[in-house]
Amino acid sequence: MYKATNNSKVEVSTKEQTETLKVGTSSSSTSDISSLNPNDSDKGLKRTLKSRHLAMISIGGVVGQGLFLSSGANLAKAGPAGLLVAYVIIGFVVYWVAVELGEMAAYIPISGSFTVYCRRFVDKSFGSVIGYNYWACWSIIVAVAIPLVMRFWTEAVPDWAWSGIFLVLMFAMNLYGARGWGEAEYWFSLIKIICVIVFVIVGCLTSGGVIGGTVYGFKYWKDPGAFSNGVLGVINALVLAALSMTGTDIVGVSAGESDNPRKAIPQAVKNVFFRIIFIYMLSVFTMGMLIPWNDPHNLSLSGRDVTVSPFTLVFQLAGLKGADSVVNAVILITFISCGNSGMYVTTRTLCALANEGIAHKKFAYVNSRGVPIYALICTSAVSLVCFLTSWIPGSALFMVLASLGGIAGLITWFGIALSHYRFRKALLVQGKDLNQLPYMAPGHPSMNILVMVVCIVIILISGWSYFVPADAIGLVGSYAGALIALFGFLGLKYWTKSKLIPLDEIDLDTGVRYFTVEELDAEKDQNKNESFFKKLISNII
Repeated sequence: MYKATNNSKVEVSTKEQTETLKVGTSSSSTSDISSLNPNDSDKGLKRTLKSRHLAMISIGGVVGQGLFLSSGANLAKAGPAGLLVAYVIIGFVVYWVAVELGEMAAYIPISGSFTVYCRRFVDKSFGSVIGYNYWACWSIIVAVAIPLVMRFWTEAVPDWAWSGIFLVLMFAMNLYGARGWGEAEYWFSLIKIICVIVFVIVGCLTSGGVIGGTVYGFKYWKDPGAFSNGVLGVINALVLAALSMTGTDIVGVSAGESDNPRKAIPQAVKNVFFRIIFIYMLSVFTMGMLIPWNDPHNLSLSGRDVTVSPFTLVFQLAGLKGADSVVNAVILITFISCGNSGMYVTTRTLCALANEGIAHKKFAYVNSRGVPIYALICTSAVSLVCFLTSWIPGSALFMVLASLGGIAGLITWFGIALSHYRFRKALLVQGKDLNQLPYMAPGHPSMNILVMVVCIVIILISGWSYFVPADAIGLVGSYAGALIALFGFLGLKYWTKSKLIPLDEIDLDTGVRYFTVEELDAEKDQNKNESFFKKLISNII
């Protein structure tokens, strides 16, 4: 049995070494166990995240400002039926990305996960671009929407002040390390889930006329219509739908700080499909019954005075006094949660990039709390770009940043699907036993290929409607991020001369967790002894 000590070394007794099972690797390299310490890639980071943290984070990471605020813009773009179609398409992609990342993260739990996987399993330049793309995306949009929500209560305080206040708050929460962040995110996520459940219940009762005094049903599907702009409207809604679900990868990023990723990560990803249905599908279906796509409150139809989320509007229609203020407060908590998570994953990603030697070595420094403090400071500094919303008129900057975030998410999902495709191929080429994987993602290789194709197609068609008539804001939001990533990758390949890593040379050993036969048997017994009720609760939350 192994034990991680304070100096991150792995101790294996001679007697137990013969019984040690290295999951997913051949037994011939057992003698090199100390050199394959999984802590080496996460120097100083502490494994303090519990299974319940990851379970909630897997939900919290995908419920954010995209659903609570940008869904209004998406409703205007696509109409209620078009919005539902867009979320079904993106939800399909997200599910397969989650299970593919879950397989790799459970096998090699490294903080910064997919950045390392892309560099190790595909190409070093490719991994560098994926890492910086992800870091820049979250750094930019980490707090951009908070001022829009705060205007619900007052416009006396300037936007830059709200952004600064909440940026400091999120910085402070991240100073307490993974355990503090995980605990805060656990309760934030619980509040989000309760809000969504109440929203769906109240929305259905309001639609049926049980409360609010008006029967809505599907009247807005007829007038002004189920689709606001036909197929083109669905295409336009795909990017913001992708932004809404960006964050599933947080589970993979936090894997290196989980105390038992072998068990926690599969639990966190295996039910993503049901969470997508109950959180996203029901939410957009409910708002589509009660809010017409041409409602002037929808973000894309008005200017900077937009302060009302579709969630808030539904409670106003229900006639519940004061409920809209409560919901707006919950939405504010949601944005803080997203910013908190965004700051966490960007600091870990930047730390991983530094450990890989492609960011300044200072960013790899981790303090006594397990916090990459310089990476945190750098991320916070970049996040100050959200202050620009105070000086640029209209909601143009918000929409551009939101679109850039959605495109960056699609690029990240493409990278995860490709790295998992090559990861599984390398396992077979190197003769590894797939049955020893802690979690095996279904659908390989067809779903990997389908996800990559869908991501590329969505990126290419995302700006289709902005060419005629020409719309600079739409074109920048749709294509700037993808072009920067593409030329960045080509430039890095030319500069570094990096090449696609041959399957038989891919490193499948560094970072693997080790388990004794006794530990695996004990885990199986524990799973068998869990009650049906406990399993049901864990599957839901």
